[in-house]
Amino acid sequence: MAQLTSSPSAPAAYARSARLLGAVDALGGIALAMLSATAITDVGGDRLAAGLWTLTAVLVTRWLLGSAVDEWSGFTSTRIRQAWRSRLVSHFQLPRSEGEGGRADLALAVERVSDAPMLALLATSAQAGAVGLVAIFWAGGWLSTVIVVALLALAVPLYRRAGKRSAELAQEYHARRALLESRQLELLHHAPELRALGAVTYGADEIAAISDSEHTIAMRAIRVALESSLVTEFLSGVSIGLVAMVVGFGLLDGRITLDRALIAVLVTSELFAHVRRYGTEFHRREDAASSLGLLLARPSIVPAPASEVLLAASGLVTEASTVALDLSVGRGSQLLVTGPSGAGKTTLLHTLLGWRPSREGSVERTGASTGYVSVESALFSGSLWDNLTLGADIDSTVVRYQLDVLGLRGERFDDLDTELLADGRGLSTGERVRIVLARCLLANPELLVLDDIAGVLDGPSRREVTSALLEHPDLAIIEATVDTPLLESPSRRLEVRP
Repeated sequence: MAQLTSSPSAPAAYARSARLLGAVDALGGIALAMLSATAITDVGGDRLAAGLWTLTAVLVTRWLLGSAVDEWSGFTSTRIRQAWRSRLVSHFQLPRSEGEGGRADLALAVERVSDAPMLALLATSAQAGAVGLVAIFWAGGWLSTVIVVALLALAVPLYRRAGKRSAELAQEYHARRALLESRQLELLHHAPELRALGAVTYGADEIAAISDSEHTIAMRAIRVALESSLVTEFLSGVSIGLVAMVVGFGLLDGRITLDRALIAVLVTSELFAHVRRYGTEFHRREDAASSLGLLLARPSIVPAPASEVLLAASGLVTEASTVALDLSVGRGSQLLVTGPSGAGKTTLLHTLLGWRPSREGSVERTGASTGYVSVESALFSGSLWDNLTLGADIDSTVVRYQLDVLGLRGERFDDLDTELLADGRGLSTGERVRIVLARCLLANPELLVLDDIAGVLDGPSRREVTSALLEHPDLAIIEATVDTPLLESPSRRLEVRP
């Protein structure tokens, strides 16, 4: 058996290499900055050839170091992206809950999480760059060091403030976008009623208002990002300018040699380059952290080997009940769940399938294929054939037989190319439910869940559906109903009370 478990944090696997490469990047950059200062001094003196060769070596080494970082970043991002995408299927097995962001957020979260190793590298690089303060003190003196430390200390609270504002705006933006998506779907669903009442403008105006507020929040987030970037550029420029001024006066007084003056300026520039890269990626770091939390908060289904028991619950208490339940569903068994309307039958089914969390207890299930049919089950915009086969290679004779045994006969069902609408317009509720049931049976599931569909079927249709189910003796079935079950001889009956 298998339970829903949280996926491991893939970026953590690259934390050690990120720290190592970040330290090499920072320390190597400082060493190359010092070599550049020495080479420039040689070029300005009487060692032109040696200076040019040193500068060439510095440039080549910088290119190799940068290429190594880029290659490592691309490799780790690809691996993490592949790892999380392979787990996304389980996310889409869970229905979207009220207030939940769009499922497109999952793909965006994967992209952001894939940046985590590179962002960790930048953080380590900025921290290791503090070693440059030793070089600045040795080359430029205590005043240059104080200037650099003071401006670095000033940058920290500004970064934190910008990051906090960015996170708040991002949360507000995602909430507003989720509201916009849900309201669009809701208004589209009720478009015929709104049109009949002459209230189409109402829906359009509401969507426009939500969209405008979403745009406003996005623009505010962009301004925050620009402000953060300007802070890093300003502090970097001021620091380099002040250090250059201090060492310039030292040169005039003869207290500092040219190579030391250049080392102080170039190392200051190198140090702030790492800090600036780290600071400008502040918002991406926040996004990567929140995206990882989003992915880890969603369960992944870990399939287990085939078993005679397809689903088992132990001490299960659902959101709609206070009674603990113990049950199991094996191959070919039939479970009938009864109870009055509002007793929590649908909640129990959704909890057993992993679509809703439980209050207490656990549910274990194999990776058995499962068909689910309810009055709310939807069709797809497309032909009857596409709705029934879902792209699978099924003989048309088998498809026509399945329609016939479920009582779906007549001109509308003889032509498998008949176009259907997603809302099932032109079909009765009973016909739509039986089409969804036919789709499930054609997919040969191991477990079939029927959520109170008998009530929308007339007597002859119920008898035909019951007969059709008897043709699948190895199919495990869970049916929830108020008082008109399709299962005539269930293996177990379970009564749910509010």
